Amino acid sequence: MHMRSLNMSSKFRGSVLQWIILSLLSMVAGVGAIKTAELPPQWIVLVSLALLFLFVVILYGNIRKSLLTLILFDIPFQFDINIGYRDEVAEFGALGGWNLSITSIALLALYTLWFLETSGNRDNDSRVNNFYYSIRPLTVYIGFCLLSIVVARDTELSLFKNFMLLQQFLLFVYIIGTVKSREDIKFILGLLFIGVVLEGTIFILLYKIGHTIEIAGLSARVDKGLRIGGTVGGPNTAGSYFALLLVPALSMILANVRNSFKWLGIVSFCLGTVALILTFSRGGFLAFTLSITIFIFVSWYRGWLPLLVPIVLVIVTILVALCFHQVLIDRIFGDDDGAALSRIPLIKLALQIIVANPLLGVGVNNFTIIMKDYITGDLRGMWLYAVHNKYLLVWAEIGTGGLVAFLWFLGSSIRNSWKSWQTQDPLLAPVGLALSCAIVGHMVHMNFDTFQKRPTIQVFWICCALSLAIFNSLKSERSELKGRVQA
Repeated sequence: MHMRSLNMSSKFRGSVLQWIILSLLSMVAGVGAIKTAELPPQWIVLVSLALLFLFVVILYGNIRKSLLTLILFDIPFQFDINIGYRDEVAEFGALGGWNLSITSIALLALYTLWFLETSGNRDNDSRVNNFYYSIRPLTVYIGFCLLSIVVARDTELSLFKNFMLLQQFLLFVYIIGTVKSREDIKFILGLLFIGVVLEGTIFILLYKIGHTIEIAGLSARVDKGLRIGGTVGGPNTAGSYFALLLVPALSMILANVRNSFKWLGIVSFCLGTVALILTFSRGGFLAFTLSITIFIFVSWYRGWLPLLVPIVLVIVTILVALCFHQVLIDRIFGDDDGAALSRIPLIKLALQIIVANPLLGVGVNNFTIIMKDYITGDLRGMWLYAVHNKYLLVWAEIGTGGLVAFLWFLGSSIRNSWKSWQTQDPLLAPVGLALSCAIVGHMVHMNFDTFQKRPTIQVFWICCALSLAIFNSLKSERSELKGRVQA
């Protein structure tokens, strides 16, 4: 009886808090709407989103899902500002300011709700221990990033990056701690797929328009050679975004979900594939090709897919590629103005920095300001930028221990999703397989780009969090079933 009253009390507090937060946001949004004309373009977008958020909450009556919706749409549309932005370092590939976004605000509200909802409950020790055990790899990695502040030449730059990473870490932890049901998992997947559909549509429209457009501070980008980045950012950033989510979208044809959800996955996959082609990102092509090849082969080998399905997919992909055949040939085999070759000296430069600073590195986000100190005779006159290899960049900035922690995080994410696939669960096993394939593809892509931007980090860490949430959910279901059988 006492435990029941505690649960009811915590639910009551959570409900009251939801309406308090909603009331405060309403007042802020109301004042913002009045002052809209006086705001910079970026803030106009944020105020508009706040009003839209209030409408969604009123419509659905669930503030938690509404906040998660904003966070997931904040990936492709980037509703953010960078305070104290430093152009002189950003142009060389560093994170140039204090990144504040819809995600930042939504996380604050989500954690407040989470705290009040759980303050009257006591989870069993095994569940708490499993939670802390689950987040160890990423926690250690974040620890090395924070430790690197001690050796950073430019402390402010290091704080810029750590501030953004801590937000993504909190989002990762929130997903692990609160996403426990199949409905929660489907909710997040559905919103990710809707984001791909919306962004894919924007890409096709931009291809027809042929140039960058800006609306109320929100930029939809088209680069030289009609390489499209859309609202995600640069073409390579967009290529990574689509390459990560296309295989999970395709997995819906195998998952035990409603037909409407299957069609969402199919439409997302089709539009996302066209959008990926329009990025002309060679790294994105490679990551997608590798991940979908592994997914199709394993699915066929296990008997989930008839041979006809991969044949049809190959034919459709070829037909779509033929629509852009000349541009694709020029991008893959043509002259790229030395872009690929210019990255080799950057690798040599990164290795020299690693050799000189093997323990703690030079400080997170500090590669770009110290790289000139390590230019030797054979590297003079080279194009200077953050090294286009995520592993070398991590190693150079936060040291050997940081690289090991980063690889631990990646490996554990693959392990979690692979183990979920091995359960043969009709809903979650195909998703687990797709996530493991997507992560493997992204790990290969990391050899060819910096992956410094928030959208890329956010979508990747969400995929890793989902792989862990799925694994924990299946593990919890097995434990409950075992307990019922023994009883």
